[in-house]
Amino acid sequence: MKTGVVAQANGSAYMEAGKLKVACAVYGPRATVRSKVEKGTLGCDFKFSPFSGGRRRGYMKDAEEREYSQVLEQALSPAVRLDLIPKSTVDILVNVLETDGSAACLAAAITCASLALADAGIEMTDTVAACAAGYFDSAVCLDPTGEEEGYQRGSLVLSYMPSLNEVTHVIQSGETTSATTVKALELCVDACSQIHTVMQKSLAAHV
Repeated sequence: MKTGVVAQANGSAYMEAGKLKVACAVYGPRATVRSKVEKGTLGCDFKFSPFSGGRRRGYMKDAEEREYSQVLEQALSPAVRLDLIPKSTVDILVNVLETDGSAACLAAAITCASLALADAGIEMTDTVAACAAGYFDSAVCLDPTGEEEGYQRGSLVLSYMPSLNEVTHVIQSGETTSATTVKALELCVDACSQIHTVMQKSLAAHV
């Protein structure tokens, strides 16, 4: 993990895990013209680079990118003190340079965006760390690769604030038992705590 990688942005971060490479830039807060909402808002934009995966992506945003943009906003909003930036918007631009597993990619994007927000000096209650888990019958695998996703029965992505012990967002797909879901949540919480430590070290190194 690195911060301060985009000079023109108010805050930025870069994250690499295995084949997965994600960059994020944060701009703002900027005044929202004619806003009727007293609290600030997050404007999240998630995009795969055309060369990021096995199939070439178009320049127009597809359904998956629109969904991930919404998840980004839902996962990060509880951590940001939007009440301190009334009638303003913070723009978060996530670009996936190389992907390896859709759930792991989404988790990395959330983590990287949270790191970029902190680098931008945006007031937050805590940084958000995210982790993905794949279901393989009764077994659980963290951050499954694209190849492993072909064999999984479902997946879970957890966004978590370790300092406050609060979950900001959970998204689950596929079929599994309640016991396996609980196991996946516990593993993701432990992993998020470890990721959070790395995030804090990365921020401290850039000060």
